[in-house]
Amino acid sequence: MSIYKKLNEARIKFHSTKLEKTGHNKFAGYKYFELGDFLVPALRIFDEVGLCAVVTFMNTHATMAIYETEGDGMIT
Repeated sequence: MSIYKKLNEARIKFHSTKLEKTGHNKFAGYKYFELGDFLVPALRIFDEVGLCAVVTFMNTHATMAIYETEGDGMIT
């Protein structure tokens, strides 16, 4: 399976995942997403389809490279 097919499969799985907001602003009375609310499910899905994301931070921007865990495919 190509890296593009794996990435598309991961996107479909992620968008069909029900995410819950665990953060709560008691003063204003609303809930919000915390990083772990969507990062943990995303990492689990990437592992299922055979992908690994590597984020690099620069002074002015950040990039994310997505690699196949078995194969040579890579997307930046």
